[in-house]
Amino acid sequence: MEEPSRIEKVNNGSLVAFEEWMDIYSCDIERFAFQYGYSPEQSGKVAEATFGKIVTVVKTYVNEDNIQLELYKIAVEKCTLSELISPLPSGILAFEEDEQLHHQIVQLTREERLVFILSRFHSMSDEEVAVIIGISVDEVRRSLTATFYHLKGGNLEKRLEFLDKSYRRVRSSFRKEMVFRDPVKNLTEVRVEKKSITKKVLFSWIAGVLLLIILLTISVVTSDEYKKSSDEKYLARLKTSFENEIATKFKTLGLVEPKREEQEFYGDMNGHDERQQFEELTKKLQMQITANERINRGNVQEQYEEIMANLEYPSEMIAKLLKNPLTDDRAASEAFIKAYINEVNWISSLYGVALYEYEGVISEKLENGTIDVEKLLLKKNTYPEELRKVLGTMEDQNLGLFNDSEWNYLYPIYLESEVGSAIRDSIHEDFKGYITFLETNPINYSAIHSESTLRQMADYIVELENVLLTDQQEDRSYQNVLNYYNNLFYEGFIRNEDGRLRGSDGKLKKEYRSAWGKLANTGEDSPSAYIMKQIVKEMEESDWETSDSLERLEHHHLYDAVGLAKRGDLHLFSFESAIQENGNEVAVNDPEYVREVETTYVNFSKGHMYSTLAGVKPLVVFGAYLYANEQEDPKTMWHLTNYESISLTEEEYITNWKKQKYDVGEADTLFAEMGPITLNDVPIIPISYRDGEDLIYDGWLIWDEGIGIWLIETAPEAIVEQ
Repeated sequence: MEEPSRIEKVNNGSLVAFEEWMDIYSCDIERFAFQYGYSPEQSGKVAEATFGKIVTVVKTYVNEDNIQLELYKIAVEKCTLSELISPLPSGILAFEEDEQLHHQIVQLTREERLVFILSRFHSMSDEEVAVIIGISVDEVRRSLTATFYHLKGGNLEKRLEFLDKSYRRVRSSFRKEMVFRDPVKNLTEVRVEKKSITKKVLFSWIAGVLLLIILLTISVVTSDEYKKSSDEKYLARLKTSFENEIATKFKTLGLVEPKREEQEFYGDMNGHDERQQFEELTKKLQMQITANERINRGNVQEQYEEIMANLEYPSEMIAKLLKNPLTDDRAASEAFIKAYINEVNWISSLYGVALYEYEGVISEKLENGTIDVEKLLLKKNTYPEELRKVLGTMEDQNLGLFNDSEWNYLYPIYLESEVGSAIRDSIHEDFKGYITFLETNPINYSAIHSESTLRQMADYIVELENVLLTDQQEDRSYQNVLNYYNNLFYEGFIRNEDGRLRGSDGKLKKEYRSAWGKLANTGEDSPSAYIMKQIVKEMEESDWETSDSLERLEHHHLYDAVGLAKRGDLHLFSFESAIQENGNEVAVNDPEYVREVETTYVNFSKGHMYSTLAGVKPLVVFGAYLYANEQEDPKTMWHLTNYESISLTEEEYITNWKKQKYDVGEADTLFAEMGPITLNDVPIIPISYRDGEDLIYDGWLIWDEGIGIWLIETAPEAIVEQ
């Protein structure tokens, strides 16, 4: 027969079971009262009164979660009925910083205080807090947002973690025996009102109560089992809270979270990473519970909040920023803008999928099946409610619609609006260029607004460049800006596509002369200005007809210039290349080749971002690989190698690595045999050098079609261990 639950035992009149249940929650209720603002002595009395009332109604509950909510509801009632001590007692908390933060919390409004304490220190979900206090879930969330702005001082989460630990060290004043005092009084009153109760019955009741007190005083009951059960309940509530929050976020946006079997297809654009992080957290907690280890709920709550913070809407992030500007805080500005870009990307991807799903509906409503954004928005009210909500919530996130005319496909685009201006005014000047990045390209980081003028492009280039030169964290956001900056400069500003640069007289058009001259005079430390100054000079000397530097300019040159500028070596930049035009031969000791190799190595080794290898010729990539060996940098060697040809993980490769000696080091000239050689239909290039009359093959490079760069296919065969 199945063992009755603890609540069933309590309902069946088991006083021991009630005591065990009270052992689990009494500390929480007493601590709640102290957090609300009572002294330790008052907090003990609040807890006693709370359990004194719950004992009279506990039999009406069959679910422990429900009775726990009722317990906190009674505690809230008891707190609001008793006066607080004023001023608050000092010296109870061990640290002055904790005491100051505690006083800030107590000075909040009643509602803000209750919501914050229950949510932050008692791990209640928004829905549970709403039930306990008797307000709506939206009011709970608004209250929490307001409270975080009212609490002063930086590093709030860490300070709250320390405060939580201090709360748990406060001496308890709770007395079990006082819980049953009121029931005895009530029983006496019943006897007075109902004369039919005999003295024998009365004495029996009193004897029973006295016996109960004795049992409560002398019983030795281990509560580990019940604390474990409490942790299990907590974990279950945490999971429910997570699912509810995820569902609420998607519902608010008018979207539906993709099913688990679709997660891999949608990748990280739907909170997939956050779900994985949460599942890893709960798996770890379950292991702790199984091993009878107590859960640190404060620490768990901090981790949970960090995960959920990654799922904030862009509009929520902006609201917080405007209430707490970061113009003088460089580090916080960087953290904000990169998190904001990630959220914009995440939301945009979700909306893109939704628009694709409604493509049939949209096309039916438009003439000839051609998508015209203006017409679409004019007919918005004729669309199904679900699509109308998607279009409406997109606007809330500062997203509009962009039509890819080539594919007749709609996708979201970040709008240039007062929202961007407000963000610029609220963050450090070093990161304002990231807003330019969002506003000037249709999310895919390569396309450029066709309506942008050349002078506007020059301004964009300068703003983006400022970010690239000041931001030292060369992460994904940085690389996206770098790629877009390079593409904007090369494709949109100087490329002579279809002869667009020149007029009918064969000379550079006046609008290009003006825009190029403007960019050339940006400043001595500007990579784009350094390049344009040389090009403009040669153009002027040829009466605006030709420029050798312009003809030699390739995609990788701007990457090179940015890398040199960040090192303070922009003066070393050169358009010259030691590699012949066909890219298949180079003198090993040629100074220009050595410079190209070193520059490529420096740029790539900083963050191992493959975008820095775009346009780099095979012989330079091969040279950078050899140079990494000389620098004893196995990590860079691993990243320069086609991952499909490496049997070792990065960690294993580095652990087992030894500096190698390459026979090519004795050669004068390297050859890259460009031709139709393929491996599994992918182009590969053998690298060789001449030994007398013979060509010695020393390595291979393979073309990575996915990212458009050359990588080492395998470690060169002619290697001897040093």
